[in-house]
Amino acid sequence: MSRLEPSPEALAVGRLVRSRRKERGVPMAELAARSGLSQPFLSQLERGLSTPSLSSIYRIAEALGVPPGAFLRPPARPGTVSHESDPQVIRVSEGAGQIARVLIPGGSSSLMEAYEHHFEPGQGERGRFEHPGEDFLYVLEGEVVLEIDGEEPLTLRAGQSAHHRGDVPHRCRLSGDAPARTLLVIATP
Repeated sequence: MSRLEPSPEALAVGRLVRSRRKERGVPMAELAARSGLSQPFLSQLERGLSTPSLSSIYRIAEALGVPPGAFLRPPARPGTVSHESDPQVIRVSEGAGQIARVLIPGGSSSLMEAYEHHFEPGQGERGRFEHPGEDFLYVLEGEVVLEIDGEEPLTLRAGQSAHHRGDVPHRCRLSGDAPARTLLVIATP
């Protein structure tokens, strides 16, 4: 059985996580406890043997007190048009095969993040998620259901949108058997 080499992107993310953790003097066991992620997973991540999902990046960022964009590929210079031919793609959560293209990764100098989410039938559903800020969700193709704790599920079709608080647990899932694609913009505090 051959062993896969870590991808350059996984190695880069792993180095950033390790660097930020060490800068803040946080032992790996403490980061595991703060983030709710396992120590073996974090060890693999720091060595580039695992690629974190978007939800794991948020958990690690919150545990270390840094913006999630600190672990994602930096955007083009502010005020410029991005012509990136190979956008960063990341899984939305560990339990699901749903993916997101990183359009604006956020960070200390940015007031927003943006992701294009792709939902494919049979790829699993992500768990509920919460984060600082507000979300604007626009359905580009297909149909999704937005579930926000304490509210009735909302079915959204192509061309429809919703706005909600990010700090209330929520998730978006595929509705039906056809693929869907959404644009998620997060306004950060």
